[in-house]
Order: sequence, then C-alpha cells, then structure tokens
Amino acid sequence: RSMIAYDEANWLWLLLFRRKGSVFPRVLTFALPSALLSVVLLFIEDLSPAFREDYGIHSLTSGRVWSATMTVIGSLLGFRIKQALGRFWEGTGLLHQMQGEWFDSVSCLFAFSRATMGTKRKECEEFRHTLVRLVSLMHGSALEEIKEDASVTYEVFDIHGLDNETLRYLQRSKDENGFNRVQVILHMIQVLMTVNLDSGVLKIPPPILSRVYQTFSRGLVNLLNAKKITDTLFPFPFAQTIVILLIFQVFFTPFMVTAIVSSKVWAPLLTFVPIFGVFSLNFSAGELEMPFGDDDNDLPLWEFQAEMNLSLMMLFT
Repeated sequence: RSMIAYDEANWLWLLLFRRKGSVFPRVLTFALPSALLSVVLLFIEDLSPAFREDYGIHSLTSGRVWSATMTVIGSLLGFRIKQALGRFWEGTGLLHQMQGEWFDSVSCLFAFSRATMGTKRKECEEFRHTLVRLVSLMHGSALEEIKEDASVTYEVFDIHGLDNETLRYLQRSKDENGFNRVQVILHMIQVLMTVNLDSGVLKIPPPILSRVYQTFSRGLVNLLNAKKITDTLFPFPFAQTIVILLIFQVFFTPFMVTAIVSSKVWAPLLTFVPIFGVFSLNFSAGELEMPFGDDDNDLPLWEFQAEMNLSLMMLFT
C-alpha cells in the first residue's frame, strides 16, 4: 500500500469526495447530529416561544461562552497539529536516513573488497552475499520494530542463504533470550567486517574502515529515534481535554446559533461548519501522530524495504 497520491490542481472535485484516507466519515457522525439538534431546537421554539426563558438558557445569545471555549479548543488543536506534523516528518526523515546510512556502509564494503576479487574470489563473494543478507534482514527487522502492528513482516533477501548456525543463533537471541534482533544483527555485521579485515578480504586501512562502523551505528541511532515516535504517544491529558471540549461544542453550538439565527436552513449550516472544522482538525492530527501504523495516511514501510532490497541488489550488477 502506497501513500495516497492526489493532484489538487486538476482533480479538485475528486479530491473533495474521495473517501479513502479521509476523516470526513468520522467527522460527519458528530457534525450532522449537531446540525440536526439546531433544527429540533427551532421547532421547539415554534411550539413554545418561551422555551429558553423557561429553562434559563436565554442568556446564550451573547455567544461569549462559545467563543471562549472555541479559543481554548483552537489553541489545543494548534498544539496537537504541530506535534503531529512534527512526528510525521521526523518519522519519514529518520527512515530515509537509516536506509541511507546502511546502504552507504554496504556500498563502501563492496568497494573495499574489490581488490581481492582476483586473488580471493570465493571468500570475497561469500563475504558480500552474507553482508547483503544480514543488512536486508536488519533493515526489515528495524521496520518490524517500529511498526505499530509488530506481527507484520517484510520481504528480505534469501535468509536461507545464511548458514544454519547463524539462523539458530538469531532465533535463540530473539525467542529465548529476548535480545533486540536489530542490535544482534548489527553486532554480527561488525564481527563479519573485523574477521574479513583480518583475513585480507577487506584491503583498506583500519582508520578508513572505522567510518563504516560509524555509519552502521548512526543508522541504529536513527532507528532508535524513530522507535521513540512509536513508544511515545500524544499526552493523554491533552487528548482528554480536547475530546471533552469538542463534545461540549457538539451540544452547545446549536443552542448558541439558534438563539441568533431563526432560519431552519442557515441555523443547521452555521452549526455544521464549525463542528465539522474542529473535528476534522482533531482527527487529521490523530492520523498523523503515528506514521508507522496501518492507516491509509501512514508511511508505506513495505516500500522502504523494497527500495532497500533493490539498492542492495544493484551492488551486484
């Protein structure tokens, strides 16, 4: 599943009525009942003109309470939207940085082993194939780690190309010992690099090779920063306060609008618009706060894995 592509300039009406990825269906469940309530209030006033005085709600015509609560809601929604957009852009940025760091490391190691292709071809090819399989598995495991649904898996290069001892070690590390699989694989890659440096497969001065260790490590740091987004939710007190104020507006706005507007056409419309707007902003922020989920507006993690596999495959051409 890819992110939703749209052309706002050429397909305005299709964009307006597109349901996939839209928050409008959920918003309507709150905006329409609120608009309907305004119509009901107008009919009640037709039947009982003293309705507001009898129940002590005639003072709502000033709209001051409505304006005050809308101001608070606007401030809270502005804060939530800013946080949501920040989390979304940080998430996609960290994934691209992680992919770039790890691919750059593999590319450098391929270049460093080029000089031994003539003298140690078998050892060099074994090193390259093992490296690519481990990096593909590490990248896929990293995406599994930050995914909201941890049961989702991603396509990796032929994992059975690794020897049985390595596969058993990876399985024990995860299932029996509870170790972090990405960290285990990263350590295996670092050991693989060291062993092949000692054996002469990697013909490069150690100070230069140390840069590759650093880029692999920076990729892990980017992963941990991305995991921070998965582990840290939008604070519950803020979310609860926003919901309470929004529900209050659903019932309060019709009373305020019908105290000013007596038209059975304009009253529901003027009630519908602000409720529709604030709920749309709130639900949109909720869609963006967790970019590694399964919603239509979340990042397509499988594409990140496919791009990484394709980039690694390119090194063999």
